[in-house]
Amino acid sequence: MAYVREIHNKKGISYKIEVSNGYDCNRKKIRATTTFVPDPCMTKKQQKKALEKFVYEFEEKVKNGNCIRGEKITLEKFVQEWVEAFAINQLEKTTYTAYMDTIEKIILPSLGQMKLSKIRPYHIEKFYISLTQDNARRDGKPGGYSYGSICRFRIILSSILSSAEHWELIDSNPCRKARLPKQSEQNMEKIKCFTADQAKRFLKYVDDCCQQLKPQPLPGQSFSSFCDENAYVLQLQFQVFFQIAIFGGLRRGEILALEWKNIDFEHSKIHITQTAYYVKGEIIIKSPKTKDSVRFVTVPHSVMNLLEEYQREQDSYKKRLGSRWNGKSWLFIQSDGSIMHVNTPYNKFHKFIEEYNRHASKGDELPILSLHDLRHTNASLLVRSNKVDTKTISKKLGHSDMATTMKYYIHSYEESEQETADILEGMLAETQK
Repeated sequence: MAYVREIHNKKGISYKIEVSNGYDCNRKKIRATTTFVPDPCMTKKQQKKALEKFVYEFEEKVKNGNCIRGEKITLEKFVQEWVEAFAINQLEKTTYTAYMDTIEKIILPSLGQMKLSKIRPYHIEKFYISLTQDNARRDGKPGGYSYGSICRFRIILSSILSSAEHWELIDSNPCRKARLPKQSEQNMEKIKCFTADQAKRFLKYVDDCCQQLKPQPLPGQSFSSFCDENAYVLQLQFQVFFQIAIFGGLRRGEILALEWKNIDFEHSKIHITQTAYYVKGEIIIKSPKTKDSVRFVTVPHSVMNLLEEYQREQDSYKKRLGSRWNGKSWLFIQSDGSIMHVNTPYNKFHKFIEEYNRHASKGDELPILSLHDLRHTNASLLVRSNKVDTKTISKKLGHSDMATTMKYYIHSYEESEQETADILEGMLAETQK
């Protein structure tokens, strides 16, 4: 028979349940214990029924020898076992690093000391809500985490608890019933990007900066006699990078992992076959996560012309370096020919914007964007053009389905729909004159 004791503390009421399970070899009574925490959202009558059901099921488990270890092990302790038995071997290095960062900084500080068997959907929902509050962010930025970030945290927590369920340490994964906070209009992530005019001005400024470094040999002098030729080729690659980002809509890692064999000059196409990641001080090149990310992307002839010029300049630069060249056939390089660091394009991008805004007239400044927003710029401008269908845009971006494209660029679709309606209104108004 089960013994139930009511416990009152600062957090509320809980119940300690103890069930005798015979005697050991030393004639010492074996006791199995657990704790039940009622859902405060229930009425007292509902809580009583839930407690009775919990006690009955626990007693049956003890009698049948199925009293699972999840009633004694904490989430933090289980994560250590989960890492050794699953995460290290099953997750890719980049995914593993991202998971562990979230687990250590976000999940364990809130839920780590709870017993696996005690974690209920109620606790997980409270955890989600806490992430939306001011000062919740671990990076020091104001406000709470975005809806998208909380969804990513949910995936990681659910993966851990699914393993606990699979290994029969808990009866079920409580994440399945836990509801995410409602996504308010204010908290919806807005896609930021350049307008067509801003994109033109940005690319023109980058080109001007590059042309200022281009050596101009005097009659009778060889081009290679100028010491600033090296500076020119290293600057030219950033112009190429931003052109590919805006006209191709490629991800940063996809651009950085490009080799010259991926450039099809004859058909003005770029073949995306791999991507670059930075994990614990090391740049890792691997295949894209999904088969849809492996694709051909067509770019304008002007971009291909720039690529041809850059290839010539890089070949000349490689000859000048000689034995000091330490790279393969990467498009985007460090000064020794090795692959460019993943943070370099971001830093250079912001430097260009800051320098442009320093000399721009009031009201003509460029918005401060993330490097990934150049990909958004590509997609948003295509959507608003009303000349490219959703399927083509989705394929170009490497999305797994059109729903993903719609989710990210719904605002652009709405704006383009309004523009279409306005154009039609103008056409009909003319016919009525």
